[in-house]
Amino acid sequence: MTTKTTKKRPLRSPRKAIAKAPQTDRGNLSKPEITKLLMQAQEAYQYQAALRHIEPGDTFDSWRRDQVMDAVGLPGISKISRSHFRQVFAHFLTLSGRDEEAFQTLMETGPKRDHGPAGDTHESSEAIVHHIREALANHASAVLPSGQDHLHAGWLLAAARQRTRKPTLTLDTLAERLDPRTLVGLLSHLRNHISRREGREKLAFRSARIYPKSQESGDPF
Repeated sequence: MTTKTTKKRPLRSPRKAIAKAPQTDRGNLSKPEITKLLMQAQEAYQYQAALRHIEPGDTFDSWRRDQVMDAVGLPGISKISRSHFRQVFAHFLTLSGRDEEAFQTLMETGPKRDHGPAGDTHESSEAIVHHIREALANHASAVLPSGQDHLHAGWLLAAARQRTRKPTLTLDTLAERLDPRTLVGLLSHLRNHISRREGREKLAFRSARIYPKSQESGDPF
């Protein structure tokens, strides 16, 4: 009598988790802001089509992405932040034949938030960020004493993220997400360290550091 031999099924190795596709950076516009841009982009597309300025086969979506890239160097509305909103909106107003409204949009002033401090305007913050960029650019071309390295934007952002507890800050979002007092503190911090690296620091006249207060706890980004 022969005994049947049963084949043992090979043990299956546990399934490997499917790697998720890397997420691309997204902007921080609200739904009403996105809707407002889309509606103005649609008007601009129709206006340009009537003027026969749209290439044959160029869809609204592809045309819109190209226009955002032309305006702020980002590939679409979903990628822009609030610091780009006025520039992109004004761009679409211009393409709609509404030049005066575009100009007024770019010159718009006022508080960044409905219930924010009176001095926390787009213009005040953008002006300080301009000085931060200017200080970094001037420092990049400075000749340093032996053994010193240039400071760069990454160094400043690391300081800003640590002090404000906002780990996703970028140079493009500083003006929108930080108040003027915090930005002045960062500018002072940057200038002091630049002076030290360039060998022209005078301790007796060194400006006092202004440590920015931690931002609202409900905004971890």
